[in-house]
Amino acid sequence: MAEKLTRWQRFKRFLKRNMTPTWAKHFSYQVASFIISVALIVGVGNYAITKSYEERNLSFMDGFTITAHTGAFSTADNSLDSVKAAIKNNVQVFEIDIRLRPSGTVVMGHDIIVTNNDGVQLTEAFELLKPTNIRLNLDIKETKALKPLYDLIIQYSMTDRVFLTGIEQSQVDAVKANCPNIDYYINCTPSRIRIFDDDYQKKLIAMLQKTGAIGVNCKYTYASRTLSNLLHKNGYKLSVWTVDTERQIKRLLALRYGGEDHLRLQPRRVRREGGSDEREDHGAVCRQRADP
Repeated sequence: MAEKLTRWQRFKRFLKRNMTPTWAKHFSYQVASFIISVALIVGVGNYAITKSYEERNLSFMDGFTITAHTGAFSTADNSLDSVKAAIKNNVQVFEIDIRLRPSGTVVMGHDIIVTNNDGVQLTEAFELLKPTNIRLNLDIKETKALKPLYDLIIQYSMTDRVFLTGIEQSQVDAVKANCPNIDYYINCTPSRIRIFDDDYQKKLIAMLQKTGAIGVNCKYTYASRTLSNLLHKNGYKLSVWTVDTERQIKRLLALRYGGEDHLRLQPRRVRREGGSDEREDHGAVCRQRADP
């Protein structure tokens, strides 16, 4: 009984029997032509899309908000210099990471606060920001900071100028209990495939209704026109982080849902295509409506 050959063994036998110099030459030409064709199609498609974004009048129209990320304008993250730069450049919305010192003092900080000397007190930032019209995106890094944070918001009469991000579904009860009447986005990683499914869409809207969030906060790679349309048709907003290149910003601006739209983009730093990382002067793009 003849030994059963695997597909790979049969393929090698085929090549051995048929791989004449002429056949190999033609086969090589076909492979090279295929690769070049694919490269041309991808290249032309990429150029067309990029050129389309470049030529569109993608102004920051009503409904779009650009949030200046902490550390914008070539300043240190969660620093008073960053706050002062945001004020100087007249940004529309400014993002601050919220942490709590062991002593219970609310501070600006992304990483865990270990000592009572770490982080800049939030009161110092509020003192600078109160006379302005800048709205604040307060990115919650730990729920134990919610109650003292709320006390500061009330103290500085900023309830109508702040909203919370970084909120997981499991943290909603803590937000409702400690920060009543403060708007917040819910963290979400929407499926890029199931978002087209009616049942999935219904579950997503039901989740927002249950949590009481004003919208979804997701990474920019999960944002799509379908998601944008779904949220806006149901009265919710879309917050996208962290958008780091000019092309990414333009792509997301093209997701605009017709009519009253609310899309919040949050760049940290903008990379020039083909160039080095450069902190973006967000002041030039933050002079639009204050709705997050």
